Amino acid sequence: MSAANGHHTLLPGESPDGAPVLSVLLKRSYDILPGRACTRAEADRALVPGDLFWDSPMNSSVRHESDFVPWKLGTDLVFNGHVHAPGGRPVQACWAGVQVADRLKRLWVQGDRQARHVPDAPPVFTDPDPFETLPLRYERAYGGTDVFSDPRGAFAYPRNPTGRGFVVANTPQAVDGLPLPNIEDPNDLLTPERLCTGDYARWAGQPAPAGLGWTGKTWMHRCQWAGVMPGDRAAEQDMRRAYAQLVPADQREAYLSSGLPTMDFRFFQGAAPGLALPFLRGDEWLRAENLSPEGELVFALPAERPAIGIDIGQGEQQPEVVLHTVMVHLDERQLDLVWRAAIPYPGRDWLPRMRRLGITVN
Repeated sequence: MSAANGHHTLLPGESPDGAPVLSVLLKRSYDILPGRACTRAEADRALVPGDLFWDSPMNSSVRHESDFVPWKLGTDLVFNGHVHAPGGRPVQACWAGVQVADRLKRLWVQGDRQARHVPDAPPVFTDPDPFETLPLRYERAYGGTDVFSDPRGAFAYPRNPTGRGFVVANTPQAVDGLPLPNIEDPNDLLTPERLCTGDYARWAGQPAPAGLGWTGKTWMHRCQWAGVMPGDRAAEQDMRRAYAQLVPADQREAYLSSGLPTMDFRFFQGAAPGLALPFLRGDEWLRAENLSPEGELVFALPAERPAIGIDIGQGEQQPEVVLHTVMVHLDERQLDLVWRAAIPYPGRDWLPRMRRLGITVN
């Protein structure tokens, strides 16, 4: 639903303790004004119902994660855009980063480089090409899929299969011409000595991908937090007991004693490490370094906390409103805020009996 007060929708969900909740999600869009608080944009962006990718979902990072999340533990602060060379003059490398309050995240950004194979020695890296702008995407961070080291199959880097620089074998075919990451964590740089893992099992010792955008749900670290929603545990156990009859008798006890983990709600935080924050108020100052043509871009969130009323036939309730997402579109000089208000309700089986639904937004 949309109105002058923004786009909103109602979603059933669960809180971390398994209690059923009805959540209202509200999105508002704002224009970024350097040195000032953001002001409402001419039009609000619609809520995103499903993950959007830069390209094919099979080989691309996430451009915008779904807004349809009934409950987050904090605020996702996410940036899409480009790295800009200081002063608009081509450079081989520069710093980039963002700061909100006392939280600072910096990136070391270099132009295009390649690896060169050296017999019986670590590879060498070419000098970075000069650049004026680079896309701020995980395709430019460390990671990727090694298709040359083993003819029996490909090796995907679990933390970021869309990136560049991940390789197992130190062979000419695997190493020569291998694109290297443009965007890195300055405290975890890729070096020639670290380039080839030698064994795929050693992937965990490689650099973590650096970025400011959405991380993939199937990537490590996020996928390790997935599991059964707490309110669905009883149903999962009932299904397990029913399917146990199809399991060979000598394996049945092991099947029944095993199980899926309970969902860790950190799974729903899609921001880059360090940018999944305790709930922001919505009036904080943000500073972006070399992510705009002017070099430093400083602005404040709009300091507008909406009031959301929900009536499901028991009188209007006005629950606490929290900030789920701050999505900064640097190239467009705009940002979106997604707010959540949630109330308890009897559960999904009760929904067909709900006789009234009223939502007010101010």
